Amino acid sequence: MQENEFTLKVGGEAGSGVMTIGLMLGKCLQHLGLNVFGENDYPSLIRGGHNTFAVRASAQKIYALDGGISVLIALNDETITLHAGEVAQDGAIIYDSEKTKVDVSKLRKDVKYVPIPMYSCAQKTGGEVFLNTVAVGAALSLLGVDFVVLEDVLKKLFSKKGDDIIKKNISAGRCGFDNARDSKAQIPFLAKRLPSKNQILLNGNEAICIGALKGGCKFVAEYPMSPSSSVLHYMAAHEREYKMVVKHAEDEIAAANMLCGAAFTGCRAMTATSGGGFSLMTEALGLAGLSEQPVLIVDVMRPGPSTCMPTYTEQADLQFALHASQGEFPRLVFCPGDIDECFFGAIDMLNWAEIAQTPAIMLSDKHLAEQIVTTGRFDDSKVKILRGKIMQDSQMQNAENFKRHELASDGISPRCFPGQPNGLHVASSYEHDETGFTSERAQDRTNQVDKRARKLANIPRSLIAPKIYGDADAKAAIVFWGSTKGAALEALKVLRKEGKKLKAIQILWASPFPDKEVKAALNGIEKCMVIELNSTGQMHNLIREKTGILIEHTYLKYDGRPFIVSDVVGRIKKMAGWQ
Repeated sequence: MQENEFTLKVGGEAGSGVMTIGLMLGKCLQHLGLNVFGENDYPSLIRGGHNTFAVRASAQKIYALDGGISVLIALNDETITLHAGEVAQDGAIIYDSEKTKVDVSKLRKDVKYVPIPMYSCAQKTGGEVFLNTVAVGAALSLLGVDFVVLEDVLKKLFSKKGDDIIKKNISAGRCGFDNARDSKAQIPFLAKRLPSKNQILLNGNEAICIGALKGGCKFVAEYPMSPSSSVLHYMAAHEREYKMVVKHAEDEIAAANMLCGAAFTGCRAMTATSGGGFSLMTEALGLAGLSEQPVLIVDVMRPGPSTCMPTYTEQADLQFALHASQGEFPRLVFCPGDIDECFFGAIDMLNWAEIAQTPAIMLSDKHLAEQIVTTGRFDDSKVKILRGKIMQDSQMQNAENFKRHELASDGISPRCFPGQPNGLHVASSYEHDETGFTSERAQDRTNQVDKRARKLANIPRSLIAPKIYGDADAKAAIVFWGSTKGAALEALKVLRKEGKKLKAIQILWASPFPDKEVKAALNGIEKCMVIELNSTGQMHNLIREKTGILIEHTYLKYDGRPFIVSDVVGRIKKMAGWQ
């Protein structure tokens, strides 16, 4: 028997409840005290197509899926056809006993087939909408989970829906649970309760939202664009609770310009979009850079160019984020790799955007944005709101010709807001003198460009330094960024169990870039590979640009899907000469 180490996958067409089943399974396994990681795969369709949601559970900390499927929940025939081959030996396939047309007797003999009257159970309960709970009940039964776990989760999940909905869901879950039990199917994968870790289960977009709220965000303007749309949904749902303003803008151009106006008034402001929307925001990004407005733009990357593949993942906006908008001006670019970095990164970006008075960009992607992960409750005891050089009314009483763009030695000028005494100044898209008035004088232009360029030196080196994992004395290393962290760390675990020494270097900040720290991390490394989800090696090229180091190997993937751990392990072994 294999306890507390298994993966479940549910498949069906869009609109059939695949995502709901995956989330319910995740919550039940979290309730047992297990670590959970889940990811979805779906086409850009409202109905039809083929959707999947895979949930891995373990007693150990996990960062990605590991490949095999212990239990497959098939909501349609296509799921059996496509994924039966992925099921582990002695694993199980749950399918509808009445609607499935696939002849399972002609399929693999080394897995258990568990027919469940899922649609009949749902109809008896109150309709097909309850099929999700039937499927979850059946899967948990096979894993040896006590039904009370599902019952507790359903009560919490539907607490605002009323007793009738709770009772119907419990009845549907019981029907699936009992039918799976009565099938007598036994699998070698069991879920056992562990001591409670007091963990939370959430995705990357939610973590960014929670971090932004904790970081004092009070204005959100966004035009929905997959896979960032849930940021707008989350913030709108919490608008009144946190006393902020959330605007569903008419387009991304309007959203970005609204941020500039909000920041001018002293309000912490953010938006979220994907590459296509960010393309439309570039002119407003330049306005924020020139007028020195601290705005936060979250780019949840997906494949491009153009519309491309809206519901899949990629890391191809890195160089775009570093150079978006014409001209030269500093911007902060941060690339979180996990849920905790999404939360704390949002706070850091809001703080340092205001301190440096410059736009900030968070580069997430679809894989990070929508994966569900258990993590410890965020320790926000040391979180502080840092606003930088903001003038108080008492300091403004005797001010004359307020110099909003004063040539400060650190590049950061005093800042005041509308309504403060003697603080009247111009904020426009034109180059300016120290007071903000338009100027085309050569010296003013040179002074302001140099002043703005000095800002990034204020960002602490300890903040932007890469994270180092693995063996400090290793001669082989991998470099990764963003959501590739999960597969990279899982590969590291596999290789270290095999006795291999490997250093893993995670780069979080692309601007300002930690050149000295990356050089130090690569010192003494004989074999190295950069792992990223794009076709041109954008981080690989950035490292060469900033450090002068040409890393010999790359593993680039650009099919819209995240890295597979076994593939990463294989490429590392080949790179390091361990095969």
